[in-house]
Amino acid sequence: MILRVLALWLGLTATAVAQELPAPVSDTVSDFAEVLDATEEGRIDRALQALRDETGVQMVVVTMPTLEAHGGEGRRLEAYAKDLFNAWGIGAAGRNDGILLLVVTTPREARIALGAGYDAVYDGRAARVLSTAVLPDFREGRLAAGIEAGIASARERLVLPFLEGRLVGLTDGFAPETRLGEAAVPWLIGGGGIGGILALILWRSRARRKCPKCGALRLERTREVIVPPGLLSTGSGIEHRICSSCGHTDRETFTLRGTAVGGRLGLRSGGDGGRGGFGGGRSSGGGASGKW
Repeated sequence: MILRVLALWLGLTATAVAQELPAPVSDTVSDFAEVLDATEEGRIDRALQALRDETGVQMVVVTMPTLEAHGGEGRRLEAYAKDLFNAWGIGAAGRNDGILLLVVTTPREARIALGAGYDAVYDGRAARVLSTAVLPDFREGRLAAGIEAGIASARERLVLPFLEGRLVGLTDGFAPETRLGEAAVPWLIGGGGIGGILALILWRSRARRKCPKCGALRLERTREVIVPPGLLSTGSGIEHRICSSCGHTDRETFTLRGTAVGGRLGLRSGGDGGRGGFGGGRSSGGGASGKW
């Protein structure tokens, strides 16, 4: 009986909190503090749309004069940002990859709230986005410039590393006995920067296959990346097949698809991560705060 009463109370409390929070003006910018003119808000909206179109990750910018003006009476910035994030459902539900930049102008505080899909290391990255990109412009009274710089920095420090990290362990459609090796990490981090100059070993098969020439289970496959893929471009490589029993060798070219090419790697989703609306993502409270 006590547990049922407690559950009911918690449910009513959560509902009351959600009702106190404001509804979003859009799925990109909600300038409740009215600190952005039409031109600035348009630039920020386009930057956020471009980020989502290119990566599938939704980032939302919210400005407020005070938390109290929008249901935050007596609440800490961190808790309020988490509640707002979850009430709106920022980011994709399956990945929990959304990002909220909340700017509160009167106490001069800002918070980057991260979706639950980001592990603890990203809290430090979010702090650096604030300290190096957002707050310096804020201290000079350039709120729009700081927000724009924050979007660009979040893309490089948060979104792209998050997407690249999700690639580790994927097999590009091959059998479960294959995996990405440590040598794949420079390719993921470097994107297409080194092009075809540097070839990296991508994976080596754990289980040996049957040799087409001698029939022995000694055929080992090794993949070599020749042109690393970027976020929006494909790459290529060569698969080497060598039989340690009879010495038979063979090779075949293959294509590596980027995060936004063909949707094969699952880093974008037409429904919950694509453009338009909110995807039902949630935050567990991760992120960073700062003052200016």
